[in-house]
Amino acid sequence: MKKYFKLAQCALAVLVAFTSCNSDEVISQNDEVQLQPQEFLNITYKGEVYKNIPTTYDENGDFVFLDNIFSNIYEKELKENTNLSIVARDPQNIILYEDFQTACDSEGIILIKEIPNIEASYNTLNSRAGYEDLASVTLYDDRDFKDRNYTFVLNDTVKATEVVDLKKSPWKFNDKCSSLILTNNLPNDPNKKLMLGSYEYACTDIDVVFIGYDDKGFTDRTITCIAPTAQVKKYASLPGFNDKMSSFKLFFAQKGQYQASF
Repeated sequence: MKKYFKLAQCALAVLVAFTSCNSDEVISQNDEVQLQPQEFLNITYKGEVYKNIPTTYDENGDFVFLDNIFSNIYEKELKENTNLSIVARDPQNIILYEDFQTACDSEGIILIKEIPNIEASYNTLNSRAGYEDLASVTLYDDRDFKDRNYTFVLNDTVKATEVVDLKKSPWKFNDKCSSLILTNNLPNDPNKKLMLGSYEYACTDIDVVFIGYDDKGFTDRTITCIAPTAQVKKYASLPGFNDKMSSFKLFFAQKGQYQASF
């Protein structure tokens, strides 16, 4: 909330008004310590868009919203929701869903519901032509696709995304991921094409690649997961890599260019 002051106002009045404005915009958590925003997010929840919400994170990496509107919504409806699902369009724009199934339904993602064993499994999807999200990865806090989760998507305009430091990112998900689902929504139709860089490839010749890194900045040990055209790849756990991931990359690649590995 911004306030405008006449030039004729005295300095004391300006100081008092400015202090009032600041206290409205950023909520003091107690009388001694006032949290400072680390990010300003545009948040969509139940069809409403809340813009430029000042946000920080507690010691567990959970959201703390510092405004007077969305903070109340979060406290009443979302804070204790362990099924909360978050779709990240980019580092400044996120969508909050009450659970993962609602997120999938809203985002046009079809998933096979049976939870597989530790080994990754493939599940064939129907043709995905016409859907906005061409691929996605969902990272879960716990094994067997449980607890809070974050979904990152690729589409016609965003064909690669990466997070260089999950600790400092808006998601505060460093060393937390213990299961994931990688989805390739491209249609299983050789006549459908997609541009990758300067080259056009048949959708049947394009994999979705997810590479998770042990350390920030895309360093140290890695896991590589591949989802071929019109398939979903599920990992109910990440043997040897649970609660390890600190950075990742998600992108399209020509079929066969990368191989799945831990």
